[in-house]
Amino acid sequence: MPHCLAKELRLPPLPFVSGKYEFVFEAQKEGDETQSLILVRFEEHEFFLRKRYRQKQNDYILKCEKGSKNLPTGIIKGALRVIASYNEDMLITHNLNNDSLKQTLLSPFLKQIHHFSDFHRPFELEIGFGSGRHLLNKARQNPSMFFIGIEIHTPSIEQVLRQIEIQGIENVWIINFDARVFLELLPSSLCQAIYIHFPVPWEKKPHRRVWSERFLHEAMRILDQDGKLELRSDDEGYFLYALEIVLRQKHLQCKINKNLQKEVVSKYEDRWLRQHKDIYDLQVIAMEKKTEKKHNKAFIFPAKVFLRSFDKIPKKVIKTDWFLHIDSFYTSSDFSVLMVSFGDFNQPQSKFLLIPNQGEPRYLGGNPLPTEATHKAHQELLRMIQKGEEIECSD
Repeated sequence: MPHCLAKELRLPPLPFVSGKYEFVFEAQKEGDETQSLILVRFEEHEFFLRKRYRQKQNDYILKCEKGSKNLPTGIIKGALRVIASYNEDMLITHNLNNDSLKQTLLSPFLKQIHHFSDFHRPFELEIGFGSGRHLLNKARQNPSMFFIGIEIHTPSIEQVLRQIEIQGIENVWIINFDARVFLELLPSSLCQAIYIHFPVPWEKKPHRRVWSERFLHEAMRILDQDGKLELRSDDEGYFLYALEIVLRQKHLQCKINKNLQKEVVSKYEDRWLRQHKDIYDLQVIAMEKKTEKKHNKAFIFPAKVFLRSFDKIPKKVIKTDWFLHIDSFYTSSDFSVLMVSFGDFNQPQSKFLLIPNQGEPRYLGGNPLPTEATHKAHQELLRMIQKGEEIECSD
């Protein structure tokens, strides 16, 4: 991850502008003088840099706060370089040189979650596209079809965005997000195919697997009639786990293949074939159209809110089907910042809530996905900061 280390880490008077970067404010972590967040704007994008004093090393480290990062690495490095140059006499080391083209690519094909709030066109979806071989080949071979690729590994995203530009492909959107949550936002019966090729098995943490009964239901909802959900895996345990979930359903059509040769061989499949590993395929076919799923959940705040001191705010609220966890609290002269995670236990979302002294609070980077669990947690958070009421919470 891009970062710099320094003996001291000073900031210019804020707000401060350097080129396309605006450094808006620094907010100190409540109860921890060693950490702070610096809000940075780049064009229409916003993210946090985290500054932390490391007592054992007696130095400061500055890097992007991963919970707010959804931009090419080169743009993050550019912000860090501004601060590093201001502290040139105090720098110990950094890794901010030599941006590659893919790191600086702010691609029109990299989309944010709000671009899908009113999405209504037939498409195919690949979850965890990795090197992008399969996704890009499908897009090239089917120019009249629209494709969405979802991935959480930043280097893979940067690599595929660069290939989209080089190959002149125009029918692909890329998004960095949790696929399990993302499916809830998509319209019903418009998807023609969903591909999950060689997902991480997560044998020791099965709750992190993409494939689940809930995921299967959402996949069948967004698929058009006769659309397919395709799992391809070298892990027999994962394959049997997925098949067991499918067989528990009352009314589904599926197809199983073993060592079926595909037109496009992924990087991982190349490796498994050289090792003579078995490759398992599971296809589940959508048998009917589903009714449209409506999302009428608003994430709004009043123009002015009341926020008690952080030590009086309940940190956890746990209910049967949702939770709210306030991780930490930051303050500056003009802003308060809450770092929260909330929503479904198996599919949590993390956001920063910016609360200005004057003006309406808002979530950094846009509202969370409008799932039932997240909306319930948001309502509880709203009540907490608006009225200062005591609420029932867990230990």
